Amino acid sequence: MTKVKLSAYEQERLANIKQNRELLLSLNLVGDSAIPLVESGGQRRIVNKSKTRAKRSADDDEADDGGAWGGRKGKSARVGAIEIPARRSKRLRGETAEPVTEVEERVIEGGDVSELLLGAESHFASDVVSQAIKVEGHYRGWVESGVMERLGIQGNATEAWESEGGGKFSFKDPLGTGKKITKKSVPSGQSVAKFVASKLLKKNPNAYFYRHTEPGTEQWTGDWTEEERLIFLQIAKEYGCGDKWGLFSTHVPHRVGYQCSNYYRQYVIPQGWIIDDNYRIDSSGHAVYVGKHKRGGM
Repeated sequence: MTKVKLSAYEQERLANIKQNRELLLSLNLVGDSAIPLVESGGQRRIVNKSKTRAKRSADDDEADDGGAWGGRKGKSARVGAIEIPARRSKRLRGETAEPVTEVEERVIEGGDVSELLLGAESHFASDVVSQAIKVEGHYRGWVESGVMERLGIQGNATEAWESEGGGKFSFKDPLGTGKKITKKSVPSGQSVAKFVASKLLKKNPNAYFYRHTEPGTEQWTGDWTEEERLIFLQIAKEYGCGDKWGLFSTHVPHRVGYQCSNYYRQYVIPQGWIIDDNYRIDSSGHAVYVGKHKRGGM
């Protein structure tokens, strides 16, 4: 399995989790001696154990008389009880917190999360795996033929780039003009990335359609329809998917490349509709990218 290294932030977060659990154990804040809670109106209240029974009784009398609790009646309305929102924390429920497992220990020590991630074949049921579309993480197509014809886009990336002036591509000079793009050259309120993409419709369609729909076509937001889902899966089956999302999106009207990319990671992979070995599934069912990022020009 591919070895996945945690970021510095994740390593620190896991170390803090371990330290906090050890601290709770040392303070006897887990198990039978945890802070007791009292249910009240859908919320839980932490009761101050330091009060004597006599003091609690006095507080109860005051509450019955409309004192500190403004007229609330009954012994559950105690002074010193702190109202907090209901939550699922085992510690706050007075239950023993889950111990750090051996796998978690190794992750904390070594920073490698591979053991916490599963491949699709291990995570999903066999019937899901058998019906899933298998891809290698690459889109092998070009701009959708109808879009290409309507907009006069050339038949491949090289021809498109050269027919629109060519030049050397770089991330500092994505237009290939020999001039760097700065924020000063971008209209107010527009990001540099979106501005640059808007200039590349015919020269670099992948960059253009990653952030823009076909001119004159409304961009849809929100949940994807079933029809869109089926289109997505059909294009993935025919051409593959996993990169060049701008080009991929030309087959999905009203959606742009970054929407297709997000949909892929957040829904398609976690549901098992497509199996891509560049992704693993974590214990929460989320897709985690473990492939190699390759950056380059045209």
